[in-house]
Amino acid sequence: MAETGPGALTAEHVGQQTIARSFHLTPRLIMAYAASIKDSNPRFFDDLSGPLTAHPFLAFTFQWATRFSPQIPPNPRAAPYGVHAATDLRLARPMVENDLITMQGQLMSTRAIRPGVINLSRYTMTDAAGATVGVLDQTGITRGATLEGEPKALADLPDVPMNPAPAGAEPLWQSQIGITPDAGQIYTECADIYNPIHTERRVAKAAGLPDVILHGSATQAIACSAIVDGCLGGAVEQVRRFVGALRAMVVLGSTITVRCLADNEVSGGRDIYFDVLNADGEPAVAGGYIRAAV
Repeated sequence: MAETGPGALTAEHVGQQTIARSFHLTPRLIMAYAASIKDSNPRFFDDLSGPLTAHPFLAFTFQWATRFSPQIPPNPRAAPYGVHAATDLRLARPMVENDLITMQGQLMSTRAIRPGVINLSRYTMTDAAGATVGVLDQTGITRGATLEGEPKALADLPDVPMNPAPAGAEPLWQSQIGITPDAGQIYTECADIYNPIHTERRVAKAAGLPDVILHGSATQAIACSAIVDGCLGGAVEQVRRFVGALRAMVVLGSTITVRCLADNEVSGGRDIYFDVLNADGEPAVAGGYIRAAV
């Protein structure tokens, strides 16, 4: 009988790098990503007013294209059990039209947790002069896997300032956003991030999902846009950090609620805390945090 489940993983590949790729930030690329989450902010589209600014989550288009490590053998047994669990995106400056951004990733840590094995991958973005534009930390969990041997870590996630709002406090504001039945297809094609569980019911059902679900990065990007509009007046160029843990699923054709929990002035900027609830009131994004430079 064939073995089932993801099986055992090891930390032997910690330190290995992914392929590196470069991306020219054309108006087409910037506009397409904004269209993928239906964000009509003029900063993404009005090219008559000056160079366009890219949505911070365009970094995930780069990540998807650079995620492979040719020196690491594929593990088709474990792959179906992998999920995107958390994001920590840190930007030194906005990404803007005509930037040439090169991204490369590195596996930074592997360890066992109760649900399975958790990995931290760090993707660094540099510009044409070699200066760091940003760093994308993506945490992934292989559900049900076990770790064979010792854990290994080259780096940890940076600390996040604590939300000052007391538990259970009423949000400062909230916004309901409809996730249309075609949202998965639009995000897939405009962001160039394809996984059939986000577009095809037969694949989603076969994977044990209740139905087609929205990409986790899309849910987070929509939340980022809502906070930018609600707290920053659309000034997406002020975003310097986005943190969020993915929890409950967002089914296509449902409604999510983005809740701003706290918005505090700090030295050189603002600390904004938020979460996202799915249609069942479950946390689709927990521990949300945005640092804005002003």
